[in-house]
Amino acid sequence: MPKKTTETIIESGNDYVIGVKGNQKKLMGQIRETTSDENNITSISTIIEKSKGRKETRTAFVSNNTSNISKEWSGLKSIIRIERTVTGKNIDRKETAYYISSLSSDAHGLNIGIRNHWGIENRLHYVKDVTFKEDESKINTGFAAENFSSIRNIAINIFRENGYEGMRQATRLLSNDIRKLKKMIE
Repeated sequence: MPKKTTETIIESGNDYVIGVKGNQKKLMGQIRETTSDENNITSISTIIEKSKGRKETRTAFVSNNTSNISKEWSGLKSIIRIERTVTGKNIDRKETAYYISSLSSDAHGLNIGIRNHWGIENRLHYVKDVTFKEDESKINTGFAAENFSSIRNIAINIFRENGYEGMRQATRLLSNDIRKLKKMIE
């Protein structure tokens, strides 16, 4: 995400939490250096969730020391390291993610917020990729791909608004029943 975007977000009176990827080498190095020094950590939060035979542990480390980060990141108040461990039958995975934020929230609030965001992202992308096979679509001319993606989003929202959590079930039950579909959008 360009630094100019953070300026636009701050000028509009909003805040941001932005994931930092490996292709932002300088910023990533600065964040790693800051969050690896425990003297820079101002807040820590660990959340453990157990579900479907798996245990997920997420620990957020927050630092308000942004002195070694470029001032071009408008409104920057904190940097975050999230360490995530998932264990269970046939799974033992560890990963670390880094973020910058204009919020000076404590680690617990940021830990929950980041988790909730990814839950929403995963819930939507999984449905679009697996159920609606969006990645396999051969539609790619003009704005057709974007238009069909919007139509899929609308369909998902209509189904969920009408009590269908499983999109496969919704499409199977409703795809040939135009009367039910019409009632859903009225």
